[in-house]
Amino acid sequence: MTRWQDLTWPEVADTVARTPFALLPFGAIEEHGPHLPLGTDALAAGSLASRIAAEADLIELPVMPYGQVWSLEHFDGSLSVSDATLVSLVVELAEGLERVGVRGVVLLSAHLGNAAALKKAARALEERGGIPAIALTYPGLAAVAAQVREAPESHPAIMHADELETSIMLALHGDSVQMDKAVAEYPEYPAHFDIGAVRWDTVSDSGVFGDATRATREKGEAIVDHVVATAAQLIAGWKGEIQ
Repeated sequence: MTRWQDLTWPEVADTVARTPFALLPFGAIEEHGPHLPLGTDALAAGSLASRIAAEADLIELPVMPYGQVWSLEHFDGSLSVSDATLVSLVVELAEGLERVGVRGVVLLSAHLGNAAALKKAARALEERGGIPAIALTYPGLAAVAAQVREAPESHPAIMHADELETSIMLALHGDSVQMDKAVAEYPEYPAHFDIGAVRWDTVSDSGVFGDATRATREKGEAIVDHVVATAAQLIAGWKGEIQ
């Protein structure tokens, strides 16, 4: 596995000739309850990127630590950028990658809030005739979650500081998890939660959406292994269509 930032500029051309696809990971800086750090998504993105890049033969680009966290930005410490900023960032970086011969880029997010922007960025590249891109956000998560989850889920569209995400962090960055501070909270969601603009601090006091106390490293390892394998399979199929 090759990391872009480790190359010298004279090494880039030969490296890209051997490995013409790149992986650009995205995280976020936002609250993750009282037990996980603000950089949880950025930390997870970096670790997942390394695993996936090795499995799928991709050059690993540095993590973009910031993301779109509108729903959580009223919690202290959360820092948000717009979808438009993320789209512009991808398009502009893709131009630089294409210039040195990269033939496609995988956009990987460990933050669900980035998904819409990254898909829009892939469409923008297609419309501009730039290098192709695909956007992945925990591919295969639903299937493995159903196997490992013990606590009830808080909401079908949310994985945040709960049993699953805390387990992932225990597997990837266990030293950053303060399990003695983990709590369970099941917010009462308003009827318009899925269709309106709802700040999550209006429904949660702790910033935990589920039961973080049920997290284990073993659950996290199972999730990570499945997500990495699913991502590698999807990427292989996509690369096959391009090559």
